[in-house]
Amino acid sequence: MKFLFSFVSFILICNYADSSQAESRPSKPISLATIDGRNWLVDSHGNPFFAHGITHASNNRNAFDFTEFSTACKRLGFNAYGYGCPPQLRGDMPYVESWNHLVPMSTYRDAGSFHFIDIFDPKEQKRLEIEVKASCEKSLQNPENVIGYCWTDLGAWPLDNSTGNNWVDFIKSLPSNAPGQQAYQEFVTVWKDDETTSQDEAFLRLIAREYFRIVGTANRKYDPDHLIFGDRFSFQTFNPAIVEEMLPYVNAIAVQPYFMESFPKQKLDEIHRCTGKPILLCDFAIRFQDGDKNISAWKLAEDSVAAGKAYAEYVKAAL
Repeated sequence: MKFLFSFVSFILICNYADSSQAESRPSKPISLATIDGRNWLVDSHGNPFFAHGITHASNNRNAFDFTEFSTACKRLGFNAYGYGCPPQLRGDMPYVESWNHLVPMSTYRDAGSFHFIDIFDPKEQKRLEIEVKASCEKSLQNPENVIGYCWTDLGAWPLDNSTGNNWVDFIKSLPSNAPGQQAYQEFVTVWKDDETTSQDEAFLRLIAREYFRIVGTANRKYDPDHLIFGDRFSFQTFNPAIVEEMLPYVNAIAVQPYFMESFPKQKLDEIHRCTGKPILLCDFAIRFQDGDKNISAWKLAEDSVAAGKAYAEYVKAAL
C-alpha cells in the first residue's frame, strides 16, 4: 500500500534543503510524487519529506507563548503542524488547512452544535462556496507552508452512526417547499430498486455527490495549486459509496486511525484498494497513563516510555 505520511500526532521527518538550496531554487506548492513506487509529500523546494507534526495547536482553552511552543515542537523533532494551526504559526512550518463548521456533522459534536444542512438549497450552496473561498484566501497568505486541505472531520455519513441521526432523515423532515424535500420527492419518483442498494442509501449517495461537488469545486477554484484531502474519515465513518463521490475532487484520502499501538495495515490496505489513492494518516496518538489525569482511549499504554516505544514501532510498520 502507498502511504503518504502526515501523522497528525501528524507525522513530518523531513529532508529539507539547506538554506543555500532554498534560496537558489524557486519555490512551489507542496505536492505529491511517486518515488520508487511509493507516494511521498514533496516540499516547496522539491524535496520529499515525511510529515511529522502536531494537530490542534490552536487549543483555545489555554493561552501560551507561540514562540516557545514552536521551539519546543522543533526540539522534539516535529517539522510541521497538522490541522487546527493558529494564524500565529502558519508562517513557521507546514500545516494542513482545515474547517469543521461548514456542515457541523462530526460524530463527536454534542446535540447543541450538531446539525445537517439542506445541501440542495442554493443559499446554502452559496454560503459553502463563500466560506471555502475565505479559507483558501487565508491559506494563500502562506502558500509555501500549506500541505493541503481537509474538510469535515469524522462526519456522520453512515445511515446508522453513533449520533443516532443521518442526513437522509434530515432531508426527509424538511417542509414541502424546501429545496431538499423537493429533491427527495423527485428522487423517489425515478428511483428503481436494484436489490443491492436501499432507497435511503441511494439518496445518501446523491447528497454526498452534491456536497462534494460544491465544496470540491470551490476548493479547487479558489486554490488550484494545493493538495486536497477532503473529508477526514475514521474506520467507523468510512463508507465506500460516499467516498467514491469524493474521489474526483481529492488527491489523497485522510484517515484518522484508532488511538492504539498496533499499525492497522489491513484496514488501510482495504481503503487503498477501494480508493486507489494515497492515504494521509492524521490525528493519531498513542495515549498513556499519566497520573490521575482523565485520558480517554480504547487502550492506554502503561506510561510515556511504553507509548514512545510503541509509537516508534508504529512508524516503522507504516514505512
